[in-house]
Amino acid sequence: MKKKAISLLLIVCMVITCVVSVGFSVSAQNVNTAESGADYGLPQDCRDGNILHCFNWTLSQIKAELPNIAKAGFTSVQTSPLQPHDGSSHWYWLYQPTKFTVGNDLGSYSDLQSLCTEAHKYGVKIIVDVVANHVAGSDNGNLANAVDSVFKNNKSTYFHNLGARGNADDRYSTTQKNIGMPDLNSENTAIQNMVYNMVVSLKDAGVDGIRWDAAKHIALPSENCAFWSKMAQIDMFQYGEILGSPADGATATENAAWITEYAQYIGVSDTVYSAALMSAVRDGTTYKSTGNWNKKGVDSGKIVNWSESHDSYSNEVSSGGWTKNLRQNVVDKAYALLAARADSQTLYLSRPFQTAHQSINYGVKGSTHFTSAEIAAVNKFHNAMIGKDEKVLGASTYYAVLRTGGAVIVPKTNDSDVSVNNTNSMVPEGTYLDEVTGNTFTVTAKTITGHVGSTGIAVLYNRIAEPTVAPTQAPTQAPTQAPTQAPTQAPTLAPTEAPTEAITITIGDADLDGDISIIDATYVQQSLATIRTLNDVQMIAADADQDGDVSSIDVTGLQRYLAGIVTSGFRVGETATIYKSI
Repeated sequence: MKKKAISLLLIVCMVITCVVSVGFSVSAQNVNTAESGADYGLPQDCRDGNILHCFNWTLSQIKAELPNIAKAGFTSVQTSPLQPHDGSSHWYWLYQPTKFTVGNDLGSYSDLQSLCTEAHKYGVKIIVDVVANHVAGSDNGNLANAVDSVFKNNKSTYFHNLGARGNADDRYSTTQKNIGMPDLNSENTAIQNMVYNMVVSLKDAGVDGIRWDAAKHIALPSENCAFWSKMAQIDMFQYGEILGSPADGATATENAAWITEYAQYIGVSDTVYSAALMSAVRDGTTYKSTGNWNKKGVDSGKIVNWSESHDSYSNEVSSGGWTKNLRQNVVDKAYALLAARADSQTLYLSRPFQTAHQSINYGVKGSTHFTSAEIAAVNKFHNAMIGKDEKVLGASTYYAVLRTGGAVIVPKTNDSDVSVNNTNSMVPEGTYLDEVTGNTFTVTAKTITGHVGSTGIAVLYNRIAEPTVAPTQAPTQAPTQAPTQAPTQAPTLAPTEAPTEAITITIGDADLDGDISIIDATYVQQSLATIRTLNDVQMIAADADQDGDVSSIDVTGLQRYLAGIVTSGFRVGETATIYKSI
């Protein structure tokens, strides 16, 4: 998008180039007021963005953190289960429901409605974790005392009643037998209707999506179970927890058939690929795979990845809690590589502050590390790259995800120089700013070189404008135009042109409210995306480097100014005088 090429000197001397429409008005923006998702660059669809898992948080705790969640670039928030449950305090009780209604210690139905209403002001979507495979009780099929009487009175038909699994790798045992708690008869129409009605009530509250716990344990239509085809009738984002494969002991062909059938109805988690990449980053080994289920015929847009889940963190190490003792930075680097990918969604866990299985309690707000510069930069990169091609690299010294127009780079050693293969020249040549550190990277047709900071994550997609116009125009135009134009224009134009008034603007203040904030950066992004029109005065204010062109570089200048990073070449915060007709 172009505006009139004009320097600050010419703004004063050539007033006729700065005319705006009569009746021009400014709407003040309150930075504390919730904005739309577009104001934070958030996609409108859950399928296009990444997910923050507010594991164990209360609904009110999530609501209070919404401004920071939006600023960090997360499209969606996933809650823990909200069904009434057995037991108290410990996190795992949330996964032992007693009925299919909404409301527990994390918040009531009205609290959920309030959260959804507020979240949508920021453009953030709400995903609720739903447990539909089982109810509270024991592996032998006995129901907990707190389980609703409707289940107790219909135990013979509402449950599979086949006992504990003897062979976890067998598909029949996986879908028909207990997994530590009584397994519901998902083929039963009454059970399906209970779950269906609860999910509809969640949607009515404003919920945008469902995460299905233990989805692999609920059978498919080809296995004479209509559960998933019924749930798919509810128009919401839905994905299911598939730990490992639908049947870990089955053949690759069988698992491919089952997983593609799941994907006809809901999205699926790819824990095989996620865990393999996480392990490679942890160990510093070379890893070149680009996925698992996507190679089995599942559309990438229906796959959810994670570098760490609540299970891999909160379970005992002997029961799969293998990431809890990893440093946050290691988890973050794996997240960066997953979250930068095209199409798929990646979940980021808000880690509890405790690590022991019995010490992790619900209702306790976890880490807010998701607001860190590196995580926010990766999310914003993902959002900016929607619809663009990708190339995944796994070299001996680095991992990288190239997208048409940018890259996320993770060297195996933090705080190090890198030289990355610019495969197919996917990243256009030029000089780029790392969104995490502000370091400059040089991109040629063949290589991307620069220094990655202490986080071990670099995010590139904003080129620095080449300073070619300003040096040539300033020496030639100022001496020739000022002496000739000033004496001739002032006497002749004043009587014929419309009266003007002087306006002092602050460079960077795109919404002209007298304050430079994240809203101004958003206005510029929206203008570049052609979803907001800025008038001439706003365009001049939006030109952070005053090179006569409003581009993504100006967004970078605003973001760096707001982050307190001083960078030469940008004029953000300086004032200028322009004129408009009156």
